[in-house]
Amino acid sequence: MDLNPYLAAVAVDLEKATALADDATKEITTRVAVAVEPALRLAMTQLLADAAAQLTGELGTAVVTVRMDGREPVLHVQEQAAAAAEPTASEPLVGADDEGTARVTVRLPEQLKRRAEGLAQAAEQSLNTWIVQAVRRAAQAPRTDHRNSSRRITGWA
Repeated sequence: MDLNPYLAAVAVDLEKATALADDATKEITTRVAVAVEPALRLAMTQLLADAAAQLTGELGTAVVTVRMDGREPVLHVQEQAAAAAEPTASEPLVGADDEGTARVTVRLPEQLKRRAEGLAQAAEQSLNTWIVQAVRRAAQAPRTDHRNSSRRITGWA
């Protein structure tokens, strides 16, 4: 999806907002527009990823993902039956207790991030979608409590 028309519309709106301003203000506005373009592009891509996740939850039979082609996001729809790496019926994409989405910042070691990106690409998913599904599977897995294990050693050395 080409984000340039949307970014251009924001730039035009900024120009209109400063139409009556002096030349120095107009120059600063132009510089600010150029400086915030990467942040706007990232925010729009995140919006598309969030919309894809919401659509996936509502469709039930298909998975909508966002992939990056250079700097441009590309929406991809895949039937869930054809997706071998997708959750099964016992692992719904959206649980009954889901109340929307929340943003979480996670700092990963670079090597782990590259590995996760590779796994997401192999599953034909965005990294965000892959991470959400991995966390969901981990949260649904039976919990094993190792605190009472006879193999645990405690004490001072």
